[in-house]
Amino acid sequence: MMWKSTIRACVAATMLLATGAHAETVLRFGHPNVAGEISSKLYDEFVARIAERTNGEVTIQVFPGEQLGKETEMVQQLRDGVLDMTAASMAATSTLVPAMEIPSAPFLWQNWLEAEAVISGAAMQPAFDELEEKHNIIPLTKIWYWGWRNFTLSEKPVRTPEDMAGLKIRVPESPVWVEMIRGIGAAPTPIPFSDVYTALQQGTVDGQENPIPTIYARKFYEVQSYIVMSRHMLQNNLILMNKDSMAKLDPRHQRIILEEVGAASAKMTLLQQRAEENMLKEIAETADISIVDDPDREAFAEATTEAVFAALAERWGADRIETVRENISATRGQ
Repeated sequence: MMWKSTIRACVAATMLLATGAHAETVLRFGHPNVAGEISSKLYDEFVARIAERTNGEVTIQVFPGEQLGKETEMVQQLRDGVLDMTAASMAATSTLVPAMEIPSAPFLWQNWLEAEAVISGAAMQPAFDELEEKHNIIPLTKIWYWGWRNFTLSEKPVRTPEDMAGLKIRVPESPVWVEMIRGIGAAPTPIPFSDVYTALQQGTVDGQENPIPTIYARKFYEVQSYIVMSRHMLQNNLILMNKDSMAKLDPRHQRIILEEVGAASAKMTLLQQRAEENMLKEIAETADISIVDDPDREAFAEATTEAVFAALAERWGADRIETVRENISATRGQ
């Protein structure tokens, strides 16, 4: 009878191994974007591609629209292993590694190409290393173009920092925004992103700032009178993954995930930049809103850039700020 038990055990072990080789891995991906936004469409696209290329062995459950919490909360869930993947701005990620906020400094960049080179290069690598070593988070892509941020206002057009004096401007709960708005003499007012439309509609704040595709998708132009093309910040986002969740995957599945997220990143840059132009044109043609396309950007830069770096040097690390700025200068000189 013993030989029968041995055979049964061997068969069971073989079946278990065979099942394990093709077992489905389910990952949880939470993000703040809503249906209709380009990012949301691309997330769904790369999730579908990953399932297809892994023959269903890796599936990703998507939780959009802050279903699992605010952007910063999902970054913390990622660190804790409650969440496997998330999409977050670099500013939101700075709640774990403050230096991740440096690329969000006002009037830092001349164009997207230099930002892309510096963010993905050696200057920012120490911050990504800290994110991995201290918080168990790795980037699936360091580049997810979001766009130039611009002000919208309800009461009056703005062309100089003096025009902003006393206005209440909604900002994300992030130090770089708070210091920037203080620098131009306005009152920074942190409000959760999901509440911004209502705050603008009710006059809780006088304005807000975001990239044109966000202003368009969230319909902020419905409750504002002016868009000021200040281009004061260039926002880059990240697709992040819990390191342990990645390590548990078969290497070929890891490669597929990196390839598909990388392809989506390149597509995001193309589509979002095109959308910035087309959406602004549509807003100007159809909405009851005025476009201020001649603000004094140099005056805004003088009022904010050095003040922000001085105020946040201790938080970000003066040496890390200097490294990024030197890298930017070197990139411009090439």
